[in-house]
Amino acid sequence: MLTRARERTDGLPRVEIREGDAHGLPIESGTVDRAKIDRVLMHVAEPADALARLHRVTRPGARIGLAEPDWDTLIVDSEDLGTSRAFTRYTAEEAVRNATIGRSLARLAEQAGFRVETVRAAAPVFRDFQEADHTLGLGGNMQKAIDKGLVGRDRGHRWFTGLAAGPFYASFTLVSVICSR
Repeated sequence: MLTRARERTDGLPRVEIREGDAHGLPIESGTVDRAKIDRVLMHVAEPADALARLHRVTRPGARIGLAEPDWDTLIVDSEDLGTSRAFTRYTAEEAVRNATIGRSLARLAEQAGFRVETVRAAAPVFRDFQEADHTLGLGGNMQKAIDKGLVGRDRGHRWFTGLAAGPFYASFTLVSVICSR
């Protein structure tokens, strides 16, 4: 991702790409004009801490874009509604560290000291099974749910095979927040 970001910003002298830990940003206080966090806070140990550290490094007038999913809103259409619900429950409760971060994004940004200007929610829709399997981890997460004994092996495999046979539909809520310092 860093290589791709550097390629996309090559020739822009005011853009600097750095690698760092969200809980220990290697940046001086008050030096950042723009920042984007996209599907990162769902993975970090302490999202509120990461946003507080981001606030520390931004300067007054900085613009921040945040985007995070709310995995608790994941829906996967299947004739076996119970297994779809079990899959969503596993995803929201076990597979993703901060599965409901999307709904908390504006509140956490304000608590970190940012001024929230815009909050939008969108529902990306997946009709292509392969794309959804890649993005949503349908097969991998179902196998983990089976391994943990949360879904029976045969039931989980039937569910996954049925999804692959189509027609397919899945969706979740993606929350975007624009804020400033």
